[in-house]
Amino acid sequence: MPVLVTTLEQLTEHGAEAAVWRRLGRNDEQTLTDALDNPDGDALYRRQYAQAEAEDERRRAAEREAQRPVYKRCGQEFTDQRWEETTAHRTAWNAGDVSVYGPCHADDVAREEAARLQAAAPPEPEDNGQEPGKPRRSLFRRRA
Repeated sequence: MPVLVTTLEQLTEHGAEAAVWRRLGRNDEQTLTDALDNPDGDALYRRQYAQAEAEDERRRAAEREAQRPVYKRCGQEFTDQRWEETTAHRTAWNAGDVSVYGPCHADDVAREEAARLQAAAPPEPEDNGQEPGKPRRSLFRRRA
């Protein structure tokens, strides 16, 4: 509903058919018929509606990102696929450990493999600077 305003001074000076009417939301004074007319109403409505929808979408996306979980070890955010796996009711039971991220898991596997190889390897002989087969010289000699 358009709201029009004017002053009594302008009405008495110029008359009701003059450009003395100001429609709220517009910048200039218009005649009564021009002020009541809405030439860009539908286009303006569509443009404002599209802007409001875009703003709502940005707000929803920001809220969603604020709720995105992170991995406990590295602090990396869940990917969309991983987030869906851990929250979808039918697949949550095979999602695995939600605290372990792919690269973190790869690091864990590599660490475990290195520890297993180290435990399985025979101990290396100590190198104390002597040639093999020579008797070891002691710091304390027996006196003759």
